[in-house]
Amino acid sequence: MSSPQATSAAIRPTRPSGYTVAIIALVNIDTPQNVFTTMTDRMAAIAIGILCVTLINDVFGSPPVWTGLDRRINDIWRDVRSYARDVLSGNEEDSERAGALLAQVSGLRDEVDIVAHDMAEGRQRAAGARSAMLALVEIVQQVRLLRLLARGDPLAVTVKDQCRVALDDHHTEAFAFLKKLREIELSRPDIVAGAVWQIQQAVRFVESKSLLDDGLSSLREGLEPARDVRLPHSGEFAVALGNTARIGIALVAGATFLVFAGWPASVAALTITAILCGLSVTMPIPSKFAIAAMVAFVLASVSAGIVRFYVLTESQDFVRLAFAIAPVLIFGCLLSVRPAIAGIGLIMNIIFLVLLAPSNPQVYNPLTFFSECMFVAFALGVVFLASRLAWPMSALDKQHAAVRATQETLTASVAGTEHSLPALEFSLASRIADYVAASAGTSRPRRELLKGLLSTNDLSLAAASAHFHLAQGSDDSAIRSKVVQLQRALWSGNSRRLCAGARSILRRMYGREAEAREAPLAAATDLWSAGLVLEREKRRIRHFCDHSSVRKGEGGWSLQ
Repeated sequence: MSSPQATSAAIRPTRPSGYTVAIIALVNIDTPQNVFTTMTDRMAAIAIGILCVTLINDVFGSPPVWTGLDRRINDIWRDVRSYARDVLSGNEEDSERAGALLAQVSGLRDEVDIVAHDMAEGRQRAAGARSAMLALVEIVQQVRLLRLLARGDPLAVTVKDQCRVALDDHHTEAFAFLKKLREIELSRPDIVAGAVWQIQQAVRFVESKSLLDDGLSSLREGLEPARDVRLPHSGEFAVALGNTARIGIALVAGATFLVFAGWPASVAALTITAILCGLSVTMPIPSKFAIAAMVAFVLASVSAGIVRFYVLTESQDFVRLAFAIAPVLIFGCLLSVRPAIAGIGLIMNIIFLVLLAPSNPQVYNPLTFFSECMFVAFALGVVFLASRLAWPMSALDKQHAAVRATQETLTASVAGTEHSLPALEFSLASRIADYVAASAGTSRPRRELLKGLLSTNDLSLAAASAHFHLAQGSDDSAIRSKVVQLQRALWSGNSRRLCAGARSILRRMYGREAEAREAPLAAATDLWSAGLVLEREKRRIRHFCDHSSVRKGEGGWSLQ
């Protein structure tokens, strides 16, 4: 499996915006009348860069982005299939393995946005990729529920066998068999709720496998997928607030020092500070990014000095300039290929061009060059101190943020807050990814906490889905009369009441047509899932319920 940290090197569409603001606004802080001219020049430079990249890709036959995404999704699917087979075969469920799989799927989110703009049918391919990613998340979550099946139960053995058949790309046969089995169970006067739940959960598993195949087919062929879902971008408010505070403190501190120092031409220092701060928020660990920027500064300053005072002294034509800077920029791009040192290559190219400052006529004043290097070094020092001292987000802080967000989602789901189920499923997977990334490399991996997070997510999804399907089935007078009672059962966290509610709904479905019982059947399945998760995982989930600080009526709930 690939590490979830590797995904942080993916291209982010919003990355250029931070330092573009610095280039336009701060460079002209003393000459506001030039802001418009600088803005048009900057936009022209960006447009030329985009056109050049497009031309190079077309001329040299650059492979489309979707092929790499298709390969990564297939690699993850092989890992998910292996995990599902192990659990369905009776092996112990591995929470760390499930968390790593969810982290890998969540890490593909940014690449999907790039695919949408990669070619003419990019939107259809991106929609297929989103559907496939959500199907992978659903399969992992459904396997976690199927692990709760009783061992030795003949029906449970049959259900697991059909799920394994679907994993072997025979999902059509498995779906037909499970539907027939479900009809037999629902045709009985004394419907067994547990048996219906097992079959229905397997049906959902097979449907997710079918949607995965459809999504991958859409990604490869550029056709409309069977479903088009919108997946949210992950991000916690506490992390964003910390990044904002860090940038603000760094800029204010740097500007204050420069004002009192009275250094001339110090705008470059403030501009570099803003550029590096804007780039640092896209990195998982800003302090390590600051260290990488220092290494990049050494390489960039030496390269700029050699090019400026040795290569460009004979002539100042554009061809010589292009040949002079090409090796340095190519070297920086080669450094960016490896995720571990990508920050060094990116910052090296930026600082190199700032220090080189190509112009016509070219300035060859060593004192000016040394002053520019000192200003860049000052900016690096400010960014380094800000990353260390100004609201640093430690790995433990990120873990706490993921836990708090999971708690809030559980409370909202149980209380019946309206959710988009696909968005909720992917958001919960993204939080698991954040927690796994924050826990990577720690001396004491908190396995029990990860198990609690996964169990809490299972309950949140079951509760939110139950509320959704209960609302869908509210046209039925029998269900409508019990909606409030069932919602109270969810609120109380009483597993026996939830299972009794599922039995009550199923008893009223006897003799109905297939179309009229879809929503009630889904609601009964979700209620039974919530009750089963509570029965098996109550001890772990209780750790996420702060009874001392949250009271009923203020967004909290309790376990009985």
